[in-house]
Amino acid sequence: MDNPFVKRASEQLRDDEAFLAVVSPEPVTFFLRSRGQAGTLYDRLLLMQGTPGSGKTTLARLFEFPPLTALLRNRSSSNYQALAGALTECGAIKDDQPAIIGCRLTMETDYRDVWEFPYSETLKVGLLTTFVQARAVLAWFRHLASGGVLPSRIRIIPRPDAETAADSIGGTGGEGVLARAREVEAAAYEVVGALIAPKEEGLSHALTGAYRPFDVIDRIVVEDPADASKTHSLHPLVILDDANYLHPGQFRALQHWLARRELRIARWMIARFDILLPKEALAAVTEDREDRTDFPGLTASRDIEVVLLQSSGPRREQRTAFRRMAKDMASRYLQKHSLLGPRGLTILADMLGEEEESISPSSQRELGEMTNAAQRRLKVTDERRAEFEKEIAVFRSGGQPVPPDVGLAMLMVLLHRYDRRRKEGATLFDSDPEPSRPIVANTGVYEAAKLHLLHRYGRAFYYGIDDLCDSSSENAELFLQLSAVLVDTVATQVIRSKGSLLTAGTQSRLLRQRADWIINKWSFPYFEEVRQLVGEIGRMCVQVTLQPNGWLTPNAYGILQEEFDNLSASHPDLARVLQYAIAYNAVLPVPNYKQGSKVWCLLELGGMVSLSHGLSLKRGGFLEGDAQELATMLQERPS
Repeated sequence: MDNPFVKRASEQLRDDEAFLAVVSPEPVTFFLRSRGQAGTLYDRLLLMQGTPGSGKTTLARLFEFPPLTALLRNRSSSNYQALAGALTECGAIKDDQPAIIGCRLTMETDYRDVWEFPYSETLKVGLLTTFVQARAVLAWFRHLASGGVLPSRIRIIPRPDAETAADSIGGTGGEGVLARAREVEAAAYEVVGALIAPKEEGLSHALTGAYRPFDVIDRIVVEDPADASKTHSLHPLVILDDANYLHPGQFRALQHWLARRELRIARWMIARFDILLPKEALAAVTEDREDRTDFPGLTASRDIEVVLLQSSGPRREQRTAFRRMAKDMASRYLQKHSLLGPRGLTILADMLGEEEESISPSSQRELGEMTNAAQRRLKVTDERRAEFEKEIAVFRSGGQPVPPDVGLAMLMVLLHRYDRRRKEGATLFDSDPEPSRPIVANTGVYEAAKLHLLHRYGRAFYYGIDDLCDSSSENAELFLQLSAVLVDTVATQVIRSKGSLLTAGTQSRLLRQRADWIINKWSFPYFEEVRQLVGEIGRMCVQVTLQPNGWLTPNAYGILQEEFDNLSASHPDLARVLQYAIAYNAVLPVPNYKQGSKVWCLLELGGMVSLSHGLSLKRGGFLEGDAQELATMLQERPS
């Protein structure tokens, strides 16, 4: 039985129509629409950064020419209309025609080999840029040929100040430009593929001579295959995907070269945080964008536009946007499911039951006895207890009354909160004083009570589509991995005629098991140190969460923002570990978090860590600490 949730769309769906059918327009809308509408998406270097599975390659593939033309061929289908609309808003489509001709070059092939040559750095950078330019030109022509456009029907429009340089790239006619690009690529590949690098003086003139199509080309004009009297102007776009595979020196040289303002072609670089120095990586995800741009996930710059495809910036807005995207993506994948799709089971939320499951009667009796014992031990009067029970009775979660077992757990929390607060205002003569602040049954008490029941009795805590989305750390691949195990279980139930609804208990159990499995499969650089660090933070958060008065349900560790900004200098080893923790979704940074008179940087545990440790998915609760304590955690080992 084929489960499409175990596939990654951009890598495994080679057919353009199949790929487009499962892609949600939400990331395009959230990250790129505003910039596209402003007309600045293609006029400077765009550096797209994110964690694995954040959708970098999927977004890049959407802007390639073949998927664009496939989308336009099928734009009358309801499955493609929303995506076509999003790309139109981004300026990739205009008047029902492609406005750009995009090609994607993956940097994980043989570009890194250039840096290993025994040449000067200047020559190595020149070889790399020449190789990239030749392959980009060939890719543009190849994409046009797949649409039926012959080289003879293609014309290059050079920049106004670069007409005389057009001869160096083969002229302005398509056939000459294509022949010159083939000559240069062949010469470059002879060097890249050689067992022994040739001497500098032996390099072909085709490779070392003047060849700078990116400096020359402004637009590409093509004749309509059906009507030669009609022409169509396209804005060239080159996308360098997986740039993190380059040597760091290569990456910086290539970035500097592409950031030049005189270039007219659109150019994007896509990379993980691995390629950056720790100081750069931590600064990228903590930079205060509040006064610099109105675009979600974008950093304003005259020369480089940075798009962060992960949790950063306006958190509530990003979580809401990810929920929309994930639900839409799940529906598209379920339509492709060989068993569930034909049965019309295409709404994942409808399969995830949200009816609460209470603990067993014997456990509930035990909890009641513990509550009575706590009342006696804390010397709380029956009248005061009755007030708390009345508070609980009128409290509603999602419009529903509190289940009896949760009510008892809430009462336990309220009793301990009352005991703590009355001590703050107690006098010698008061036997039952009023607490320093009113004791109320609120969402914080409710959350703490449910977490206590999760840890004490295994009561279901993570269930429903929103919890599934929120535990995915705004990461598409993690969402698919978590959803896959749920969808497999639904399919098994359907086969056994047990219905398509998963109980809350089944969901919570499967999600936590899956989270443990994912964490145990970590194999990225410094993964052992990352696992150690988040494990220690997780254990500290659990200890605080389980305190009887439930005063805090943390899932983050906070250090002062100023201290975090200096981390790469004061604690370089910790900074490197945090860089990879952020790069692989183990930690989500929340910069410039103001509480009281202090400004904090929160290190929020990723969804997998929160699931594994049984922590709240609600944001804002954190433990106060410092960098030295974090560094100490790396030196400790669990017993």
